Amino acid sequence: MMPVCNDATVYRKRTMPASRTSIAALACFLIFLCVSQRIKLQFLSGGSDEESIHTNHGRRLADNAALGVGPIGHTLAKARKSKNSDHPLRVLYVVTSLAEYDTGTRGTSHGADRLQNVVLPVIIDAVTSMVKRGWRVDLFLILGYEKLERKSLIQDALPSGVGVEFWEDAMPLHYKKRFNQRGPDPGQKLEVATHGLSRQHRYVIKDKLAEYDFFACFEDDMRITADHVLNFLELSADIEILGEKAEAASDRMVHVDGESHRPANKRGKSTDSAAVGNDVVDDPISAKDLKRVIPGFIRVEVMADRTRQNPLAKHIDDPKYVVEVPIDKTVSRSIDPNGCCMEMEPGRGKMTPNPQVEDLIIWETNVGAAGVRKYPGPIGWAAAMPVQDIADVGSYWSGEGGIFGSKMTRPRRLDATLGQQAGWMSTRSQLEYFDLEACPGHFLPPFDDKHWSEDSLKRHAVEFWSGGFQLFGQCSLNRIISLDPKRFSLQLLYHTSNNKQGTKQQGLFVRAGDFLGQLHTVKARAESSLTIE
Repeated sequence: MMPVCNDATVYRKRTMPASRTSIAALACFLIFLCVSQRIKLQFLSGGSDEESIHTNHGRRLADNAALGVGPIGHTLAKARKSKNSDHPLRVLYVVTSLAEYDTGTRGTSHGADRLQNVVLPVIIDAVTSMVKRGWRVDLFLILGYEKLERKSLIQDALPSGVGVEFWEDAMPLHYKKRFNQRGPDPGQKLEVATHGLSRQHRYVIKDKLAEYDFFACFEDDMRITADHVLNFLELSADIEILGEKAEAASDRMVHVDGESHRPANKRGKSTDSAAVGNDVVDDPISAKDLKRVIPGFIRVEVMADRTRQNPLAKHIDDPKYVVEVPIDKTVSRSIDPNGCCMEMEPGRGKMTPNPQVEDLIIWETNVGAAGVRKYPGPIGWAAAMPVQDIADVGSYWSGEGGIFGSKMTRPRRLDATLGQQAGWMSTRSQLEYFDLEACPGHFLPPFDDKHWSEDSLKRHAVEFWSGGFQLFGQCSLNRIISLDPKRFSLQLLYHTSNNKQGTKQQGLFVRAGDFLGQLHTVKARAESSLTIE
């Protein structure tokens, strides 16, 4: 039996601008149905330039294909020119929040006002930064508690023109899985699936797919800004351009200028189920593989206690693998802490004011799980985040050549290094690729495909749905992080609860800048490997 979801209540609680009507919801469903059936439909209302089925100032996007601007590139152009535009970028920002007040678990303070101190600052920072760029933004808040009495706290703080919807009591119900159980037992009762709250944003996205150009779905303590969105769009558009070049090439590949040509007998062999070895540096890449490359994010916190009495402050100077992969000090202090984590005095909630570059710390990955690769311009050098072996498009692993000893193999899907993002963002065309091509069982509901074994809530935790694990697991997407310090800074996302530094093992932490410095050391080794006879 499919899990029961009470999502119908949301659409009776609309407080969005009057233009959001039931007609729009119906149009959303019809357009999605047409796209899923690969039917070309010319839909003239809405002025979107994300899809080729729409028009752009009287010119069909299909006619622009020869110009080398794909749907992501059009979305980027829209984002850049939104000020004073009749067709601004349309953004749906979805935030999922489990509790109005902290419960005291995971380093939080029991009874602390989470809505006021954590959720509201994150929402305001994101929405305000987007509105300043002229984007049309709507907020959708998915709540794991029965009723929010303080809606006005959110509504009054939003900039003029921003719509908001609240989905209260959004917890789905399911039959809790017991050991080796294939279906519900006779008489078994439905129970609240607390972990399933993280899946509910998918229903919202499907309902509103045709209404927006860009979607950002994150947990309630993850700060994103318009700068993060623009950086994501720029990198995504660069990947799209490379894919178009590869499609047009005779060998269906795109090449780095001055690429190396190493004989096959000099190349490393795959040590797992990856199609390539761990020594991919500047190899050509196919259009098919480029479709599975996407900009990623890394969660960071800002150290709350900067004194030497803080045990973490003592440890952080000696991070994991620093002997095997030294830190390139010429770049380790070159990132911009304000890109992710700017906060003025006295600091809201648990956020540390006036962050310095040495204060930014990560804990969900390390250099031992990472690789680097030189992509053709305009991308250049990028880090490769962990990905399932069968999905790997190739990179130069930091441990290539036995750097970590003969017993260590490349980490793939290890929780300690996989690097969950606590959310995801994408354009509409990227979403359609996730749903219709990349993801087994689809990315959007109803989740009734046989892939889900009758109940998608049984097998998957919070991180699968909201942390992005589905995307870079089952969907085989490869996340890249730019090695350019400016771009790298905008692929860091502030975990504003700032509580992991007090609850996680100290050995997991490394400064974000030092991580970049270690990646540059791996880059230098990758370059040197091309000259070895």
